[in-house]
Amino acid sequence: MQTRRQWLLQLGGGAVLAGWSGIDLTAAELPPGVYEPSRDHLGHALAGHPVAPGGDTELVQVRTGTFQPAFLQPGQYRTMVQLVAIILGETPDTAIVHEIAEWIDLTVSESAAVRATARTLAPPHRTLAIHHYGAESVRKLEEFDAQKVVREGLAWLETNEFGRLDAQQQLALVHRIADSKTENSGTHFFAYLKERVIDGFYTSRAGLDELGYRGNAFYASPPGCEHLYG
Repeated sequence: MQTRRQWLLQLGGGAVLAGWSGIDLTAAELPPGVYEPSRDHLGHALAGHPVAPGGDTELVQVRTGTFQPAFLQPGQYRTMVQLVAIILGETPDTAIVHEIAEWIDLTVSESAAVRATARTLAPPHRTLAIHHYGAESVRKLEEFDAQKVVREGLAWLETNEFGRLDAQQQLALVHRIADSKTENSGTHFFAYLKERVIDGFYTSRAGLDELGYRGNAFYASPPGCEHLYG
């Protein structure tokens, strides 16, 4: 029985997970600049504390009505759901699949504004971001066009009639582009999508539960090594 991480490693040779050792939950005390949102609220919520609507620890705003994609067309969103399901090794009707697909649609829809903001950072803030994240990460934030990658990737899948294939044929096509040494719109899209799915899953409640993350807690001895430490 494969674990999810073994499945993700197998699907595409583990290019994204190579060297991945978990989620960095530390937060540096730094002056204003470019930062990721704090994840301190995750431990708070998983510990069972009440989550006040609109408060700092609210993880998800309850949506009323049917989800409407912000960037993808309805047919493209269905393709995205199918791809997320394949990458996670789930069925398309699973709640976590739709949660991640919706999150990807949101991040792609906002990516152009994020890139524009990154390009207008004041020099001191850009220098700070480089020292904190590295020059390559900052350059990618300024230059990587997620919307273009997604548009061209979905067009590539449409050209290859992804929507008309059965489940096994779709999986075979995903494996083909994952393992391909040739760079094209399909391979670029899959590399981006796999990274987004992994990020989305392992920062979701389901992913954190799978990792056994319980917030700010510690073990008296390393789990599985009790015979060494008593």
